[in-house]
Amino acid sequence: MEAVFYWMELLPQRLHETLGAEISAVRLFSTLLYVYVLAIIQRLTLTGANANLHHLYHSVTAAFLLYYNFGFTSSYFIGNIIIIYVIIVLFKSSKYAVILSLIVNLGILGVGYVENLYSDGSYVISWTTAHCVLTLKLIGLTWDIYDGAQQNIKGKEETAVASIPTFLEVLGFSYYPPGLMTGPQISFMKYKRFTEGMFDQHLSKSWVYGVSRLMAGLVFVIGYPVIGSHLPVSYFYTQQYTEDPLVYRLGYMLLWGQIVLARYVGVWLVAEGSCVISGIAFNGVDNSGNVKWNACANIKLSTYLTATSLQHFVDSFNINTNKWVLNYVYKRLRFLNNKQISQGVALLFLAAWHGFNSGYFMCFFLEFVFMNGEKQISQLCEKKKLLKAIVTQPALAVLIKLFTKICATFFLSYALISFDQLQYSQYMTIYAGVYYIPHIFYIFVCPLLCYVLSALLQNDKPTLLKE
Repeated sequence: MEAVFYWMELLPQRLHETLGAEISAVRLFSTLLYVYVLAIIQRLTLTGANANLHHLYHSVTAAFLLYYNFGFTSSYFIGNIIIIYVIIVLFKSSKYAVILSLIVNLGILGVGYVENLYSDGSYVISWTTAHCVLTLKLIGLTWDIYDGAQQNIKGKEETAVASIPTFLEVLGFSYYPPGLMTGPQISFMKYKRFTEGMFDQHLSKSWVYGVSRLMAGLVFVIGYPVIGSHLPVSYFYTQQYTEDPLVYRLGYMLLWGQIVLARYVGVWLVAEGSCVISGIAFNGVDNSGNVKWNACANIKLSTYLTATSLQHFVDSFNINTNKWVLNYVYKRLRFLNNKQISQGVALLFLAAWHGFNSGYFMCFFLEFVFMNGEKQISQLCEKKKLLKAIVTQPALAVLIKLFTKICATFFLSYALISFDQLQYSQYMTIYAGVYYIPHIFYIFVCPLLCYVLSALLQNDKPTLLKE
């Protein structure tokens, strides 16, 4: 095993020396590349084979990769799986299985997050990096088994599990290598159909698309340290940050946030490519007969690059995680009969799922406030005739799109400050450097402005522009 680890370590060591990135980060990224080798081997040797062979292959190879990255702490993984499977066997499709699954999965993950609280405030790559992906998988599995026993499964036909899966199935599902380290989230039934060969007839058409996602991901991943070296986060803690013109500080923050986000985009694309090549990303055939391979897409590049609102950004990235939260948290809170409370709880869940550092909670609090503020402004412009006439003027179309693009990008970058700089003293120092402008605008100015404009334009008519 040591000889294998030696050869596996050559790539991360070279990347570490070349790019200056942390060894744990480049080791994790190298693992995403090694998964391509596993996916190709599976394609060449296990296509059409018994599903149990797929489960065994996934379990053994992924357990090896986890040990390579996290050593003996990777034992949390198998321990968590065993406990959840015992719960499934004992409580089957009852609500108690779902409740216990939530408690156990979040509890075990929480143990790791408590350990990480004692770090220097930056993100720590540890066993929790992969374990947070497992947490959602297993919670989703118990929900799906619960759904499978209900009479009405409308909207859940693709994910509901009708019978208790075997331990080997759960093991293979949990350890599936392309979704192991960083996701994407894949439902158990999707995995089951994949291992039973239901997508095999389309596999020959996945190579080109899979490699294209890998190449796109590498562009982002390589570009991040190259461009990012010119926009270091250390600038925010210098005297110069407080002395530079406000416009420069705001512009720096906007660009810095996009560079930080680029590393996530790159990782999602690389992970998606291995899902495509393995075959699990099959998503049906379009009207023209073309196979769709976007079932595991975590980023819509075209939407992301052309986004002119925060909603566009939210719709374009971390797609499968957002979809998971929508299906297993937000929609399960319908009994509250309040969309805002459900949205708030869903974002609170996301923050806690990422970690216990206060920066995560600040980031998702800002998302909640910014998104609702943007929605208020959008609804006001749609309902009030004068405002609608102004924003839909062809002559102003380019300027309005440019303005909204800059604003949405800046507000996203502003929120990412607390997602990246996790300690209270860190992100509040940076926010203070721009006088908390987004905080003040969306919490105080935006509601007041919308209220005043709504009152003033109660009976508005777009006559000014017609004249």
